[in-house]
Amino acid sequence: MKRWFLIVAVAASLAGGLGGTAGEPVDVRICASLDEAAPSGAGPVLLVFFSTDCPVCYDDLFESRYLIDKGRWPVSVVGVCSGLREDLRIFLEKHAWALPVVLDRRKILFRRFKVDAVPFKALLLGTEAVYRDDPYRDPEGRREELKQCLTRLFSR
Repeated sequence: MKRWFLIVAVAASLAGGLGGTAGEPVDVRICASLDEAAPSGAGPVLLVFFSTDCPVCYDDLFESRYLIDKGRWPVSVVGVCSGLREDLRIFLEKHAWALPVVLDRRKILFRRFKVDAVPFKALLLGTEAVYRDDPYRDPEGRREELKQCLTRLFSR
């Protein structure tokens, strides 16, 4: 039930806030690099590594966006995917995702942040990763750990 509510809330948020009204095409932002997706000095960035054919990744991508929006943290959410451009474009349009996504075909960001499996998240302050998912924790534990990190960073 909680998951269904979350998906409906995120979809409603995206339809009204980012992609215009429901049924309108969404402006898909597929970027070639992290600098293009989130220019240096633009503030903290949450990288969400995902695959277009992974339902768990889909949930993680949208839940990450929802977490940032709900907490009202000044963090940009940027997806990172290593799949094919056309598959990514179709995925982003289908799910009305209008935030930037880096197409990392050469896995430069995957190697830089030591991402072995998706879904995976890293929170950047400048060029430093101040949070990285613990691959041995369950998804709920990862979300809680990220939320605690964000609360510590922005409650000062």
